[in-house]
Amino acid sequence: MPVLHSNSFVAMPTTAATLPAPSARSSAKALIPRPFDAVSHIDGGCGVAHDPLSPVDPESVVWLPEASPGTLILESAPPGFDTPRSVDHVAFGQSFRELSDADGRALAIADRSGELHVGLRDEQAARRPAVLVPLDSVGELRADVALHFARRLAGQRTPLLPAALRLTSFQKRRLIQLLHAFDVHDLGGGPRDVAAKVLASDHAQRRSVEWKDSHARRKANRLIHDSIALVERGYLKLLRGF
Repeated sequence: MPVLHSNSFVAMPTTAATLPAPSARSSAKALIPRPFDAVSHIDGGCGVAHDPLSPVDPESVVWLPEASPGTLILESAPPGFDTPRSVDHVAFGQSFRELSDADGRALAIADRSGELHVGLRDEQAARRPAVLVPLDSVGELRADVALHFARRLAGQRTPLLPAALRLTSFQKRRLIQLLHAFDVHDLGGGPRDVAAKVLASDHAQRRSVEWKDSHARRKANRLIHDSIALVERGYLKLLRGF
């Protein structure tokens, strides 16, 4: 997913998006060190199954299930339950990948609806799967994700992710635009810079009086405001389907 602070993730965690070439901020990252201050367990810095101070690489980053209902929790089924299907390449084919980090094993399964992440709580979880569904404020969405997963595991042709967790084409374009605006702003650019580089508006070259009343200036200011909100905490709403 795209980079927010130099090592935070939008998540779209569950949705693949095609991004433009790396921005100037990405190139300047090494020149502008930015210390990381974690605020809470799922504030976007600590709420990932990945060291937030480590460099971002192309591998999938699995959000902790506390932060994202799009991350399933699998444990081994109790004795006596018939679990004929294992969670593996046979069930999901080329879209199935295994991941691992300091917290243990995880799986990433992708299709056109996005990418589903699965955390494994023990060694037998993939062989004799049972889904753990915490009944928190997004318990119904977690149950919907589990149902989609169960149907796919049974061989049905259904999207991995429910509609609430799928980004539309418009949302993807909007998020890319917001991230670009944040890069420009974070490097010291103002509304004129955002209008020129993100909106490609010639209004950015107008005289002060014309620029002050222009639609491009108002739109650039909104982009800056919304991009800061997205980077600070707003992307967590995307993870929860809000």
